[in-house]
Formats: sequence, structure tokens, C-alpha cells
Amino acid sequence: MLFKLLLLGGFITVVYYAFFNKKSLPSPNKDNRKPEEPMIACAKCGTYADIKETFIRDGYYYCSRECMEA
Repeated sequence: MLFKLLLLGGFITVVYYAFFNKKSLPSPNKDNRKPEEPMIACAKCGTYADIKETFIRDGYYYCSRECMEA
């Protein structure tokens, strides 16, 4: 009898946290987003790339080594 009551209590707890507890999941808002990285156009082909992933030569940004060396 005690085991059935504990099992029922556990089931009710799981259902409560799964469906009714709104604090368990973070609410999506603007503060949770990552800041966007600036994108820059390749001087050779015009493809936009993340500024951290570009190559720089003579003050120009390139999307890849192939564009930079061409």
C-alpha cells in the first residue's frame, strides 16, 4: 500500500513539472540571444563571411585563402 502511494506521488510530481511548472524552462527573450557578429563582403567574389573567419591582405577582406591568393 505504501509503495503504491509513493508511486502515485512520484507520478503526480512528474506530471506537475512536465506540464505546469513554467519556471523549469527559460523563457525565450532578446537577452538570451548571442550578439550577432559583423559580416563583411569578400573583396574578390563578394561572398559575405563572418569577420572572424576572413583573411586580410593589404587592407582587403577575403572569404578564403583561394580568393586571397587569386
